[in-house]
Amino acid sequence: MKRLFVLCSAVIAIVTMSCEKSSSAPGIPSDMPRTDVPAELHGNWLHGEFSLTEYWSTDPSTYLGNALELAFAFTFNSDGTYVQYFTSSSVMNGVTTYHQSVTHGTVEVDEATKTIKTHPSSSHYRRTSNGTVAEDRDMRQDELSLSTYQYTTGNESNGSSALYLTLDGTSEPLTFLKQE
Repeated sequence: MKRLFVLCSAVIAIVTMSCEKSSSAPGIPSDMPRTDVPAELHGNWLHGEFSLTEYWSTDPSTYLGNALELAFAFTFNSDGTYVQYFTSSSVMNGVTTYHQSVTHGTVEVDEATKTIKTHPSSSHYRRTSNGTVAEDRDMRQDELSLSTYQYTTGNESNGSSALYLTLDGTSEPLTFLKQE
């Protein structure tokens, strides 16, 4: 659990430093759908996973990384806006590839049906391969899509506040832990 927390924290720091082009959030159009966000959902929520398979180069002193690592986070603001951070790392055939994105938009929360709909207004994407930037750009509007999640809240066995999100079309929720 400690390793997962450290991984998520490091990932969020890397994403926020390397993916956003400026410190100010892009303008979110005022006519986008949004609702107030319930107090229990305010703040920063982190999720991360990694495979247990690790890779080393043919030079045994060079660690390439886990076969797959991913982390993403949401920041839900009371005014119905959100930021989503995503990063993943994979190692295949000795090549380490990172994908990172930062998305800004609005959110609709329906407390009665326990659904969250995210409406992205802008997103920045970056891909690196073995330390070389292969792509670094703002995503086009046709690449952004609405996502709908079913949600519940609770606490993990260690007492951490948790947000359980199930993306439409999936059956198992992902556990996001609250970051103070």
